[in-house]
Amino acid sequence: MKIGLIKGRHPLPVESYLIEDETVEFDQAHQIAYKAMLSFLGQTEKDEVIQLYITGLTRCSLGAIAAFQNIAGDCNVGSNHTSNRVLEIWEYNSQTSQYETVVQFRHGSVPNDTSVFEYGYVIAKLD
Repeated sequence: MKIGLIKGRHPLPVESYLIEDETVEFDQAHQIAYKAMLSFLGQTEKDEVIQLYITGLTRCSLGAIAAFQNIAGDCNVGSNHTSNRVLEIWEYNSQTSQYETVVQFRHGSVPNDTSVFEYGYVIAKLD
């Protein structure tokens, strides 16, 4: 699923946005993105690949990533006991005029059972 970080900041090749507002107050940006990502994740499947197109407001990007990381082992998000969601970070490369991804975060758990909250983890990968 392709989602943009903030609607209206830049044209993005996405299906929806985490934050529908066109402007975000800087001092609240991380909290707004954090809450928006939690809400979004609650509506996704446990094996969803999320392509997040970021727009340059670092606080929003970090807030969204923090929310993704914090629910790695949360059994209550989306009613799943094991999350295998992947968050790919997509950004615009002005040298190639293309969007590309080189960073991704992946949920997992050990052991793979109903006590995932105690064992949930996130793997970060750089290409």
